[in-house]
Amino acid sequence: MKVEQDLEEIKERLAHIETKLEQKSTSSKILKYMVIIFLSIFFLLLVIGVVQFVSNPIGIKN
Repeated sequence: MKVEQDLEEIKERLAHIETKLEQKSTSSKILKYMVIIFLSIFFLLLVIGVVQFVSNPIGIKN
């Protein structure tokens, strides 16, 4: 009886730990995608700024 009770308690703990691990992996995926999107937008704006600067140099009049 004691062994069965211990086994049931271990199963419950394992299920609880698995749930926590799934939650952590989901939140880390969301954070990873947010960082990728932020960096993509940043570099896109940087490239647009460089192109505008190069296409219209300072001091040269058309």
